[in-house]
Amino acid sequence: MNLISQPPKVSIIIPMYNTAEYVREALTSIMEQTLKEIEILVVNDGSTDQSADIVRELSEKDPRVQLIHQENQGQSVARNYGISRATGAYLYFMDSDDVLDREALSACYACCEKDALDFVFFNAEILNKDSEFSKALNYERGQGSIHENQVYPGEEVFELQLRSGSYSASPCLSLVRTTFLTRNHFRFYPGIIHEDELFTTLLYLRARRVGFLNRSFFKRRFRSDSVMTRTFSKRNIEGYFTVADQLLEVRRSQSGRVRQLIDTFLSRTLNAAVWEAWVMPFGDRMYVLKKCLTSYRKYVSARTLAVLVYKPIKSALP
Repeated sequence: MNLISQPPKVSIIIPMYNTAEYVREALTSIMEQTLKEIEILVVNDGSTDQSADIVRELSEKDPRVQLIHQENQGQSVARNYGISRATGAYLYFMDSDDVLDREALSACYACCEKDALDFVFFNAEILNKDSEFSKALNYERGQGSIHENQVYPGEEVFELQLRSGSYSASPCLSLVRTTFLTRNHFRFYPGIIHEDELFTTLLYLRARRVGFLNRSFFKRRFRSDSVMTRTFSKRNIEGYFTVADQLLEVRRSQSGRVRQLIDTFLSRTLNAAVWEAWVMPFGDRMYVLKKCLTSYRKYVSARTLAVLVYKPIKSALP
């Protein structure tokens, strides 16, 4: 079978920055998908290691792999560049250090086609389960309240996940119809981290037809130098504040259920983020406190603010 003779059913977009140790395994898991009509867009975000050489080697063996270069501008810009180059009927966003089950794209594509879905989402599991960072994470969506073979409005299935505490904003857990994405002008917000919290939330708020596959297709790797495992910093909290500001802008034009969902999401997300911010230097914590009191007082509890201000002091006491 000529792997590039058919128009791609799925475009896989993989931003890459210095993941030479893992990118071969990640790409191989995509190249070995049972769904063959795919294109694989690897956007090299200014890597300084051997990542690009490894992808170039694999692209010589598989013409579906395309290596695209850009100066280092961050994951959001890399993903957006990939979206602009994609030609598939569906989009899947993959990370360059993780692994995808070989049946994932085939099953997701079939599900979306059968039920005319805007997107389908699924579960994940941890590759390195012995990692200290993986223990508190939950990738089981809906805790039994979300069912396969059922089509949900995006707002409803978003609410079910918020209610059960199982919501994950990772775009690696969804296959998205390209026309749905482009019709709504969805892009990843550039220049921040935690941009997934905005992108995926908007997917749910705008989608009319969403499906679920109760399988752990995505295999997540935790690394000590990743965004999720580094010490919480001012850049983290500023990313969350940008997400909040963007969602509050959306909220102004909405009414009823969408406003309530945004309120619930912001309350949970900002409380969790500000709670973590106690590890920051005192001056940065005071910046966070002022921001919460002036812009997000509705969403951040007095208890969380007390932790922000006093926890390091209390921890130092005998």
